[in-house]
Amino acid sequence: MRFPYLWSFLSFSSHHSFEYGFRNYKLLRVLNLDRAPFSCFPPELVELIHLRYLSLRWTMIRELPESIRKLIYLERLDLQGSTVSSLPTGITQLTCLSQLLNYRYSFHSSLFFADTHGMRVPSGIGRLTSLQKLGGVEVNEDYESVRELGKLTQLRKLGILKLREDQGMDLCYTLERLKHLNSLYLISLNKTDVLQLDSISSPPKYLQRLYLECSLSALPGWIASLQYISKLVLRYSNLKSDPLKALQKLPSLVVLQLRQAYAGEELCCDPGGFSKLKRLGLHELGRLQRIRIAKGSMPGLERLDITACTVLETVPDGIENLKNIEDLVLWEMPSTFIKTVERRRGEDFWRVQHITTITRIYEIQGKWVSEILL
Repeated sequence: MRFPYLWSFLSFSSHHSFEYGFRNYKLLRVLNLDRAPFSCFPPELVELIHLRYLSLRWTMIRELPESIRKLIYLERLDLQGSTVSSLPTGITQLTCLSQLLNYRYSFHSSLFFADTHGMRVPSGIGRLTSLQKLGGVEVNEDYESVRELGKLTQLRKLGILKLREDQGMDLCYTLERLKHLNSLYLISLNKTDVLQLDSISSPPKYLQRLYLECSLSALPGWIASLQYISKLVLRYSNLKSDPLKALQKLPSLVVLQLRQAYAGEELCCDPGGFSKLKRLGLHELGRLQRIRIAKGSMPGLERLDITACTVLETVPDGIENLKNIEDLVLWEMPSTFIKTVERRRGEDFWRVQHITTITRIYEIQGKWVSEILL
């Protein structure tokens, strides 16, 4: 109450009561209320017409009022971790918005990786042409929204959730218009839904991060042409052809994660492949039996994660040539596999003895236990 000319207020605690509210802070431009104990949107916030930044992260707020349209100068609205599941029509009048974010996570379909949830957006979202970051938008049966997102041509980051198989063509139409994208997250409604992404003739050429959580009939050819891609995550892809073969020439790839993404028995990498790769994750590849890493490939690899590949016979053939690897992390791997890399007794210990740390992580009575093997 002593600071009527306050411009910024930041809180990162769930213990503040905010009993006096914010009515007297008419000049506020930045308001951060992370984890504040709100179960509903404080109505006085819409009177803070000078707000540029509003964060309601990790609050229990379930919905925003239509009156949020009054915040005409708002540039960033952060709802990540909140329980807001849909946005009011009034949001489409905030034409200064450059960032609109809402992601929350839960563990249902996997012990290892979270499921992502987002928000439904109203018709007219295409009016927010200043948006540079938008996620995650749940489209489900909203076919109009998929195409309308193509009007947001300034987008750098976009997350679309609950995509259906028959929305593939509309999705390709939209992505071809978003020339400035550097981060893209696409998640299907069901993990068995096949998204047809091959129709993209001109993908966003500056993509640096790509996350695809959907079934794929084949790896879209345009992915191998992304010169700036540094992080690629594939989940539920169920590919029949070796994705390492298709991706090994990407010149900027630093992180590659395959999560239930490959249905084959063998993964191979040729000499010179993955020249910049530093981290590789192979997760829940239920049919994978062998991995072959040719000498001269993955020269900069620093960490390898192998998770629940239950029929994998041994560590990758050629891992002994990866001189920069520091960490090998084995999640929920069979005891027969673990025995092959045990110090002195393991038949493949000679392959991994140069690795700084080998960690085994496994579950006992609902708790994760971490054990250093080397």
